[in-house]
Amino acid sequence: MEKKNRIALFIDLDNFVGFCLDDDLPLDIKKEIKKLTEHGEISIRRSFGDIMKLPISETRKKELREMLQANLIRHEDIPYYNGYKNTSDIRLAIEAISVAYTHPDINIFAVIANDRDYMPVFSKLKEIGKTIIGIGSTKTTVGELYRSACDIFYYHEDFGKNEYGVRKVESTVADDENGLIDLLIEKITYNTTNGLKTNQSTIAAAIKSSRAVDFTSYSSFQGFGDLCRLVEKRGMIAITPRHAGDLDPVLSCNSQENEAAIDNFKGQQAQQAAVPDDMKRIYNNFIKTKLSLKNDFPLHAQREKIYQQLDLLLAESEPYGGVGLKAASEQITKILAFDPDDQSSVFKILYSLYRSGCFIVRRTEDNYNPILMSNRVAMNYIYMDKKLMESLIKLFKWDSEDIKFDPSRWSEFFIGDTSYSQIAKFAYNYL
Repeated sequence: MEKKNRIALFIDLDNFVGFCLDDDLPLDIKKEIKKLTEHGEISIRRSFGDIMKLPISETRKKELREMLQANLIRHEDIPYYNGYKNTSDIRLAIEAISVAYTHPDINIFAVIANDRDYMPVFSKLKEIGKTIIGIGSTKTTVGELYRSACDIFYYHEDFGKNEYGVRKVESTVADDENGLIDLLIEKITYNTTNGLKTNQSTIAAAIKSSRAVDFTSYSSFQGFGDLCRLVEKRGMIAITPRHAGDLDPVLSCNSQENEAAIDNFKGQQAQQAAVPDDMKRIYNNFIKTKLSLKNDFPLHAQREKIYQQLDLLLAESEPYGGVGLKAASEQITKILAFDPDDQSSVFKILYSLYRSGCFIVRRTEDNYNPILMSNRVAMNYIYMDKKLMESLIKLFKWDSEDIKFDPSRWSEFFIGDTSYSQIAKFAYNYL
């Protein structure tokens, strides 16, 4: 009889809840558990974190505990020693190494987290012959180095996108079902003609970022997937899975005019590829579209002013416990006398820096409005700008299949010269 693999599963609960909140993903791991059983028998199931300090309601904390219990996870509460840093990652690392030596028959270690601090642990486990399965948040937020440290990697977004809790943002609401269908067609057509991805999750994210839409408020469908299937039945779009069991199929419009527009765009793109100024314009338009900006992406000098004003706001707010990200973007826009439409640019820049770990923060239940406490690297605007560039390049890498990436042109677009070319090349290839 063939010997079955034995698996040890470890969850950094603080990290897991954090990336679920940030990426609007469900707080559930039952599909991950099911996937892991395809690799072997899960013999050890542990989670570590401070549930009491999580930035979610008491009801959701109760549901989180019930979810862990339902999946037979033994949770260990690790209280924060201060408001900024938890110690559950250290506890998880120690437990993983301990299990490796006390249970030598366990040959697969699975870790649910996004934290690159676990890479040395993965390396040590590989040295003693263990297989590493990593489970992170999304393709755009997990770095290539972290993925490559694992033998197998899965994304939480692929196991169950949170279609039923679409986030509300300030914008125009689709008034009725037909308006929402028009919006779907509009987004698919725009992404197709501009060489952007048209997979279901990308189009759903584009709609969420531009409109305040609750798909469940319409009687014909219960979520974004149901909306797409409804429109497909009407012959307006095609849903094309890329492989068996694909959870994120490609969407396309059934229109000869649309196909002509695609061919025309690709022809123009081929002619423009060798022209530096046009490449910089293409990069700017991509960022402008991806971040739903009304004006062009702020220049380097403007971004530096944003960082300077943020430092002043954080310094002034320290005795009072920080400043909300949304309030900070409003104040900076007003202080610098920017166009009111530029507030969205300021907000997106600050939010990207927050997601890149540039701030010490206190999370709130509004995932897009954490309380910024201080800069992790005080007054280092160069570091912050490089982290911003890295996050934008990751977006470009995953969402622009047909646009060529030129590190020198990207550096010129981002900072005005080619001094960031090597950094841009590294970010594109490895992050």
